[in-house]
Amino acid sequence: MDWYKHDIPKYVAETDELPDAEDLAYRRMRDIYYTTEKPFPPEIETVSDWVKLDDDVVAPVLEKFFKPTPEGYVHEAWQTEIDHRKFVSVTNRRNGHKGGRKRRGVV
Repeated sequence: MDWYKHDIPKYVAETDELPDAEDLAYRRMRDIYYTTEKPFPPEIETVSDWVKLDDDVVAPVLEKFFKPTPEGYVHEAWQTEIDHRKFVSVTNRRNGHKGGRKRRGVV
């Protein structure tokens, strides 16, 4: 995904109580998550390397905002948005192959 909507009031509400380093980790993790469109690996060290911050900064963010799964750490809201955009993209692609939407009023 090349871009995502950054809802500033929602972001501030989610991260208001985080120390600056954890806020930076969360923001970097968000960028990486949307870029890769897949869960973070289960190894905290790998995530820390990607985010370029220490394990003790990244671990609390993973614990607070992410759900551990067999595939890795998933942020449910972000994953839902990514899955929705993928669905819309596939639907639009199929419609494009059909010739797109029919024009109104064209005979």
